[in-house]
Amino acid sequence: MKILSIETSCDETSIAIVEFKGAKTNPAIEVKSHIITSQEKLHAKFGGVVPNLAKREHQLNLPPILLQSLKEAKLYNVKLKNCGPRMTPWSHRRGQVLREKSELQLKIQNLEKILEREPELLKIFKKYILPINPPKIDAIAVTRGPGLEPALWVGINFAKALGYLWKKPVIPVNHMEGHIFSALIEPKKSKFEVRGTKHRIINLKYPAIALLVSGGHTELVYFKKLGKYKIIGETLDDAAGESFDKVARLLGLGYPGGPIISRLADKRSDEKIKIVLPRPMIHSKNFDFSFSGLKTAVLYKLEELKKNYPLKEIRSAVAREFENAAVEVLVKKTTRAAFAYKVKTVIMGGGVSANKKLRKELKNALEKETPGVNFFASNSKLSGDNALIISLPAFVTCKKIPPDKITADGNLRLT
Repeated sequence: MKILSIETSCDETSIAIVEFKGAKTNPAIEVKSHIITSQEKLHAKFGGVVPNLAKREHQLNLPPILLQSLKEAKLYNVKLKNCGPRMTPWSHRRGQVLREKSELQLKIQNLEKILEREPELLKIFKKYILPINPPKIDAIAVTRGPGLEPALWVGINFAKALGYLWKKPVIPVNHMEGHIFSALIEPKKSKFEVRGTKHRIINLKYPAIALLVSGGHTELVYFKKLGKYKIIGETLDDAAGESFDKVARLLGLGYPGGPIISRLADKRSDEKIKIVLPRPMIHSKNFDFSFSGLKTAVLYKLEELKKNYPLKEIRSAVAREFENAAVEVLVKKTTRAAFAYKVKTVIMGGGVSANKKLRKELKNALEKETPGVNFFASNSKLSGDNALIISLPAFVTCKKIPPDKITADGNLRLT
């Protein structure tokens, strides 16, 4: 089964074409193409993602990425104008031309309805995508949430337009389930690549929990099988990735804040500068998180320190203590949940899962406190938003539904 998947939940535009073989429990997957275009530089000057700007960029990015993906997967084929056999009577050929023209007009009318909210996308779609032959794929998968709804709608309507034009079913996918699957891709070679490569989905031992940490979400998810989930803990305010971004702004750094904070935390700082930040909710009996108070504590600490030091002299010390505090809370809550629920597997996915300190500390804590528990973290190349991880649940757990029933849901939850 070949699936073309589309991801536009935030500021990455991504399309993948993936072929699946074998049973859904442990399929072999071949990545025919996988392309990601980031809007990071565009949004950096605003200190965060601007939804309507992201929507515009997705409209401009999707068609060229699709064409490039089809070419990489050797599925690109332009229609040839059919003039009919030379000996066909003109009356017959004229009738065929009129029928084709009528069919084309009907297609354009329907595409205009589907893409009425995306005028830029419609214009490019008619010029570059309408003329190509339907590729040999079996389904189209698309992220329907959670995320920024203006951005989500672009991907959804693009998928609907392709599904209509090519007569292919559309499969809606929960973006957070994609992050769970991102940790389950097992490379057949030691060097991990995400284009033109073959992999397998890891066979999990259950029950399992997943720590999903990204710019918009921080949650602990319990499951006894893929496709059936229960959120046992989540942030009550800011997500972990969001707090990294906000602290980076307080320190006068760029966007996104996570990688910058981590690099800065590794640098040496003045040993005279002593900083201790709180570990919010680390001792609470539940598995919920809170990061807004940690950000506020950084704000107050900076105001105090700047009375005696220039900002550039305290940045690395503040970054290090903030990272230590955030990681400590994430690790403590996850290991406690693993012990309480007697799980056999712990998974970590989402953009913040690329943080080296978090990966190391969680692995060490699980080995110490829950020996025998398997730990899988998404490869850093797949920790962010991308279409490859959307194709995986589309094949394994998700169902095709009528396109008119597919809507964007910015607050979609795992169930």
